[in-house]
Amino acid sequence: MMRPNENFELLQGIISDEESALNIIYKRYSKRVYNLSLYLLKDTGWSEDIVQEVFIKFWNSRKRLDPNGDIWTLLYVITKRTSLNKLRDVGKSKAGIEKVWANISNTSETVYEVFLAKELSSQLGALLEHLPARQKEIFCLSRDHGFTYKQIANQLGVSPNTVRNHLVQTLKRIRKYI
Repeated sequence: MMRPNENFELLQGIISDEESALNIIYKRYSKRVYNLSLYLLKDTGWSEDIVQEVFIKFWNSRKRLDPNGDIWTLLYVITKRTSLNKLRDVGKSKAGIEKVWANISNTSETVYEVFLAKELSSQLGALLEHLPARQKEIFCLSRDHGFTYKQIANQLGVSPNTVRNHLVQTLKRIRKYI
């Protein structure tokens, strides 16, 4: 637990270009930054990169910091923005979306992760409600039941190419939503 004015002293040190203050902050908060990023991105490699980016941004913005501010709040905001920007960039590629989807499916279920998964699931559910019925049906068969294009095509009496086209359109909508 930090003493009340220790936060002020550390921020003053950062503002005064003291790398030792940055080292202390990094040691105290890098794991929390990593965990938040991992929660948002579901990828260990990306999360490790985000930790580095967050502390670089924190250091580079040191002259604009408020010494009375809260260190974790500052790092939280930077981490969230950097992670969401990463998700936006990943959302521009089909491979990135597939990786995020796979990582979400393979995530261990802590209480915090269950809560977040429910929130993400409800947002995805809301998005799916706005899809045409056939796209929604095909997406659910593919993602929820793990059916292949051919299995879906056989079940619905359409061609595998039609299934692929519907999934491409659905992923485009999800990317746009993200």
